[in-house]
Amino acid sequence: MNGICSIQNKKNATTFPGKSCLFFLLVIFFMLPPSLIFAQEEVKDLMNQSLEELLNIEVVTASQKSQKISDAPATVISYSAEQIRQFGWNDLKDIFKTLPGFDVSYENQGEIRTSVTMRGIVGNQKILVLQDGLRYNPTTGERVVYGHNTPLNIYKRIEIVYGPASALYGADAYSGVINLISNDGADVNGITVNTGYVSTNALNADVTFGKKIDDKTDFIISGRAYKGEDAKLDEDYSDYGDVVGKYSGTLGDVKKAYPVANWNLFTKLKYGAFTIGADWQHELETNAPTTIPSNYAYVENNVWGQDLRHIYVSYDKPLSDKANLQATVSAGDYEINPASNFYIVTNSAMSTGSPSYKYGYSGYVRGNVQSDFQLMDKVNVITGLSYEKVKSFPKTQNLNNGPFHLDGKLEDDLSMFVDSTGHTFGLTGLTEKKFGERNYYNFGYFLQGEIAALPNLSITLGGRFDYNSIYKETVNPRIGVVYKPAEKTSIKALFGSAYIAPSNYYRWENWANPFALHIPNLDIKPEKLTSLSLSVTQYIANNASIRAEVFQNNLKDVITPIAAGPQAGNKPYFNPIAISGKPYESFLVSPTGYFVEINANQGEITTKGFEIEGTYKFGNLLSGLSYSFIDGDDNGADLPKVSPHKIVFNTNYTNEQYSIALTGRYYSAVQTAKGNSMYAGKTFDGAFLLYFHATYNVTSVLTLKLSADNVLNTKSYASAPYGESIWIQPRAPQALRTVYIGIGANL
Repeated sequence: MNGICSIQNKKNATTFPGKSCLFFLLVIFFMLPPSLIFAQEEVKDLMNQSLEELLNIEVVTASQKSQKISDAPATVISYSAEQIRQFGWNDLKDIFKTLPGFDVSYENQGEIRTSVTMRGIVGNQKILVLQDGLRYNPTTGERVVYGHNTPLNIYKRIEIVYGPASALYGADAYSGVINLISNDGADVNGITVNTGYVSTNALNADVTFGKKIDDKTDFIISGRAYKGEDAKLDEDYSDYGDVVGKYSGTLGDVKKAYPVANWNLFTKLKYGAFTIGADWQHELETNAPTTIPSNYAYVENNVWGQDLRHIYVSYDKPLSDKANLQATVSAGDYEINPASNFYIVTNSAMSTGSPSYKYGYSGYVRGNVQSDFQLMDKVNVITGLSYEKVKSFPKTQNLNNGPFHLDGKLEDDLSMFVDSTGHTFGLTGLTEKKFGERNYYNFGYFLQGEIAALPNLSITLGGRFDYNSIYKETVNPRIGVVYKPAEKTSIKALFGSAYIAPSNYYRWENWANPFALHIPNLDIKPEKLTSLSLSVTQYIANNASIRAEVFQNNLKDVITPIAAGPQAGNKPYFNPIAISGKPYESFLVSPTGYFVEINANQGEITTKGFEIEGTYKFGNLLSGLSYSFIDGDDNGADLPKVSPHKIVFNTNYTNEQYSIALTGRYYSAVQTAKGNSMYAGKTFDGAFLLYFHATYNVTSVLTLKLSADNVLNTKSYASAPYGESIWIQPRAPQALRTVYIGIGANL
């Protein structure tokens, strides 16, 4: 546990002694107005509900309409705001450790922070994140960053849909969909405040105001800040510490820190049939973990930052008792913070280093129109179309002359990478010296019908057509059959398909350092997935349930970074800053002696497995236990970044005074990538990790909170991102015990 509690900005730094951090939080609390301390929203009483009532709630993400989980043609897990509070989940990343079928690796490099693999399908960009049904993650295909940047205090429910959903949502609804469904003002009905201290030396605070003003008008506004430091892995793991401790000279003088400086804003206004919403996610977190510290410095100014902004206006109104119309116009953008950089160690003595800055930008305007018709008693039809115009300036090269100038043109000058034959990076056919905007548009249309063929049998048929001005047409169908042979039994047979857009991020990605070169590839095709699954859910009396599911996913034309092959005539690639032949001679693919990487479509992957999940409710105690098995084939090798066996238990005891929750997560030895620099397609050990959270209601308004991640202080590793070689550690050390203490109040 770190002994300093700091709040910093660019001009000033205020430091509090470690023992004063709790005192600082108490001061904040006692400075709250008396009306805030002695009034609270009435605590939701879920204890008298049966397990079936708790679990079989209505969801909207599976079919874009409200229906019971047991009726939805998809595997769906839904968490309520009450469950989020009971388990102490602060950010979206915290939920992944509780879910069956997920491999999760925290404490990763800044563009990712948390790597998520869903049923053996690797890639944060392959899970589509929605907020109130609208796309939340970058429209141009950048990886979703799961750090301390997506607070959960503003959501009434989170729905996780397993399996492909491009038939409804288009590109990137690939391995699954997460829908963050926000509170209305009526759900808050006043002011909520939460603040707390994290033992890594960070402060977390949020405030939300919401109110239903009258029958037509409802309003909510929320802000959250998370500032301080993350776990100092170099103090806990020799994987980092043995190297970081040898920094000397000017590099050794730079502070060794893992900064976090995030804030979020969210607001939503409902007036009659209209809703206006906006949000801003600002993230700045360390860019160091999992990089090799002899190449990339573990220092405070090695950071990754980005901003996500969205605004929308929607109209949702019944046309009759059997038809509904919804129309939405939205706009937003994604921007890499100009301070983002990869801080490169510039000599073998590890005494000097310098930042290599990055920048990128994308913006969109999107229109959606959707109708829901009940054509007859047994037939429901949903249809809709969308049009999106995208402005895209892909991520730049490593900028060594300072941050990108935002007042200049969106253009990246790559003249220094043009070889003597006039080819940029020496890449045959690429003669552009400056990379600018790569704008495009996308049109989509979907149609879905649900037929109640029999009283206990429903069939869902649907599909979506997309036309993209870059990669042209894609078509994605879905079929879902839900059969209920008895009142408490549900059987689902599901088929779906999805695709990953060959986005500008992957087509134009380029970077260079003294050891490696990554070059663009304009010939990438969409990556495609087809999936089959069969599940059975059985409720046993009123206090127990069990779900069993088998699945298989087939991935084709998988987009992945690979070693670039030789060009015709053995024409060399060109990296003018390379240290020729060092230190990766064993990876030679170019006569100049450095590693050359490219994003490409690479063969086929199959993942398959099964999940068994049981839930039991006894009085105020609610417990769940799941086992997941995943196997498959990655172009002739075992699935990378995957633990074949995973066991998760979640248990919670709640009464009107307090709540105690435990999560245990076991994962077996983790499969590595074929090119792993240490394990070379083998495995490293898994682990068992324990998480704890407790809340205590001091008064009707005041709640104390205590959380501990990795309670047993277990040293453990998870999969590293990317190819696990060249510039990335072969495995990712995970944080040791982290404690959170906090206070919450409601008005």
